[in-house]
Order: sequence, then structure tokens, then C-alpha cells
Amino acid sequence: MSNPSLATVATHVVDQYSVAGKTLNQAYRATVERVLGNAKARFVTALEARSIPMVNDKVKSQLVNAQDVLAGFMLKGVQTAYDRADQAIDAIATRTNSGIQSVDSTVTRVESAFKIANLDAVRALAAPAASLASQIADKAVEGAKAVEARIGAVAEEMTEVAVAAKPARRAVRKA
Repeated sequence: MSNPSLATVATHVVDQYSVAGKTLNQAYRATVERVLGNAKARFVTALEARSIPMVNDKVKSQLVNAQDVLAGFMLKGVQTAYDRADQAIDAIATRTNSGIQSVDSTVTRVESAFKIANLDAVRALAAPAASLASQIADKAVEGAKAVEARIGAVAEEMTEVAVAAKPARRAVRKA
């Protein structure tokens, strides 16, 4: 990009922050899904590994089904919240870019109507700051993608490690 307009740079910055927000949103979503999945697996393992008085296989099955329903309910709520967050990010980015385009077209009309040449000097002064803002936005996206990749790597590690459940101990009362 050789000497982009300020509107182009501003639009790029908004788009990059939008991508970063969505990437982080997806990373958080994956983390919550992983936590719920791990909780479900640990509950089932703990329930099946222990013999609980007056709890037969039918009751254990019902407890697992109830836990599945609860986890599904929680997951649906989380997914709805994250979907709405994505929609909000899109709406904010769209409105911001629309505002940028409106300001740019207004400045262009004023500049051509009054034949103002001083705005080129303002653009030249603002160009380094705009370039820096664009670079920061690019780094924010890279950082968000790194977080998402790290969360994915952690999720893979968590599935590989199996923790053996310790048997429950009961305190023995002395008579």
C-alpha cells in the first residue's frame, strides 16, 4: 500500500480490531466448551469409579443424563452469548466504517467545493500516526490468533492427559 488515504487506513484498523475481537471471542468460546466437556467427563468417571450406597446403575445413568442436560443447557447459553457478541462486533464495525466513509466523502466534497489545498498537509502530518495505528491493529490480530492457537494447543494437551480418580476415603470412627 503506497500512501493510502486516511479513510482506507481507518477502515483497515476497524476491520483488524473486528477480526481480533472475533478471534478472541472464538478462543473464549472454545475454552468454555472444553471446560464443560472436561467437567462432564470427570463427573462420569467419578460416578462410575465409586460405589455409592443405594445408587445402582439406573440411578447413575439418570445422573449422567441429568448432567448432560445441564451441560447442554449451559453450552447453549454460552453459544448464544458468544453469537451475540459476534453480531455486536459486526454491527459496531459496520457502523464505524460507515461513519468513516461519510466523513471521508464530506471532506472530499468540502475540499473540492472550496478548493482547499491545506488538507493535503494535514493528511501528510496524520499519515505516520495512521500507519502506526494500522500496525498496532495488525499486531492485535496476530496476538489474538496466538491466543487462539495456544488455547487450541492446551485443549489438545488436556485431552491427552488422563487423570486417575482416587478412591474416596471414609473416616473411621472409633467406638
